[in-house]
Amino acid sequence: MRNNLRIYHTILGHFCKWFADERVTRLRNLALLVTGLYLARKVHLSLIADEWHVTGRTPSLVNRLRRFLSNCRVSVRDYYRPVAESLISSFRGLPIRLIIDTTKIGFSARLLMVSIAYRSRALPLAWSVHRGKKGWVAVKEQIALLRQVAELIPTGSDVWLLGDSEFQHVPLLSWLEGQGWHYILRQQGRVQVWKPGQAQVSLTELGLKEGETRYLGWVRLAAKYHHGPVSMVLHWQEGEDEPWYLVTDVEATPATIRTYKLRMWIEEMYGDMKGHGFDLEATHLRDPDRLSRLVLGVCLVYAWLISLGSWAVKNGQRHLVDRKSRRDKSYFRIGWSWLKRRLAQGQSLKLRFAPYAPK
Repeated sequence: MRNNLRIYHTILGHFCKWFADERVTRLRNLALLVTGLYLARKVHLSLIADEWHVTGRTPSLVNRLRRFLSNCRVSVRDYYRPVAESLISSFRGLPIRLIIDTTKIGFSARLLMVSIAYRSRALPLAWSVHRGKKGWVAVKEQIALLRQVAELIPTGSDVWLLGDSEFQHVPLLSWLEGQGWHYILRQQGRVQVWKPGQAQVSLTELGLKEGETRYLGWVRLAAKYHHGPVSMVLHWQEGEDEPWYLVTDVEATPATIRTYKLRMWIEEMYGDMKGHGFDLEATHLRDPDRLSRLVLGVCLVYAWLISLGSWAVKNGQRHLVDRKSRRDKSYFRIGWSWLKRRLAQGQSLKLRFAPYAPK
């Protein structure tokens, strides 16, 4: 059987179990999207359609894909929910470190995403797409997306949110505290802080020097809100262009800095989805809803491959696709290579969306 048919039928069978009441035509189109994305390794619609087993001219197949991406009945949130739940289930009983970030996709859109940190990568949980090449996504949109994620997380979980200065706003801090989540969020240097009985001062006025780390203890934050108390650490790594001003709801310690460094893992995920993987940044789509459904396909493939890579390592098969002397490949690349090997050898395929939990 041709590889595109093998992948397609494996995925479609899984989707039909998940969404027994959904129209099968939509599930077929979603399975075709995922199949084409893996085989084409690109998000360009003509390249995706070229990998299908469906008969027809490329222009008509591309139009079929466009109609699917434009279909308002294709709910990104509902279609991805089983995957997000499966990803979170892998962290049962462990701290859940969420990363929130934005990145540019296409010509004039920004992708706001919440993901979960996992082995030098991030696993996507929820996202939204917004118009505009630059600028921050409004705090109300940030909170709305986090509410979606909160519905997926079991009660009593130890949750941490990591984010850069785009997510410094006091309304977000207040929402996180009301949710019972911890946070480590970067602040801009112009933010005002003070302690009772002391004058307000901006973070840049504190005069942090390169190579220095300074713990401010418990302070009040932002002249407009007088929010707090919150704990702050100022850290300027040698060789970096600028310092980190980190605010957290627990006492800041060296562990605060180590934990915040996990935020960089989402950049590795973006690299896999963009230039190192699917070229998501080069899509010609402009409509936010269409883009969000395209991201759905990319995230399904990405979560699948990370989970396969995890399975291959856990079951002692990493050596089949990675060098023993030097571990070059991420779980994403291991999953991609391992699936390619299975296809080449005519072996059965696995569809899983639950990576093994980190120790």
